[in-house]
Amino acid sequence: MKLLMLLALAAAMVAVQACKEKSECHELMRDVMHKEDMKEIIESCMEENEIVPNLGRRSGGRKGKRSPHMVRFITSLSQENQTVLAECIFDKEGLLTDDGLFDATAFTEEVIAKLGEAEQTEQADAMLAAIEDGTCVVEESEPDLMLVFRFIWCLKDECKEATEPSSEEEE
Repeated sequence: MKLLMLLALAAAMVAVQACKEKSECHELMRDVMHKEDMKEIIESCMEENEIVPNLGRRSGGRKGKRSPHMVRFITSLSQENQTVLAECIFDKEGLLTDDGLFDATAFTEEVIAKLGEAEQTEQADAMLAAIEDGTCVVEESEPDLMLVFRFIWCLKDECKEATEPSSEEEE
């Protein structure tokens, strides 16, 4: 059974792309969310639903600002196509409830399991704590890729805040 969905990897890729330095939080997120067939699933869902990206649109991209490729790609699609793509991906990954909603419980449980399998580090502990204390939450909702991205960004930000020295401490 595929436990880790494509969106988790896509979100991890977004988080990874948003961070130029190779921090330990960055590396852990990449390892936890890695999925080999992500590109094939996205392509399959796009083909099945006749979704064609708007390749001429460029958003973000200013130096120093988060402009991850996956977010830029997703936001270049119409809202209808964003929803259709999310539904397809979640369906292929077994993350839709019987009511057609994003199964946040299954997704969160998988992230917790993967973090638990990771080498027990301060970074993994910080991400687990952010989930357990409710700082980073993803809820059952209509299928939405950005919801997953925001959850992953939250985990990464909490990890960095908890484990990396601040500039004040370095002075």
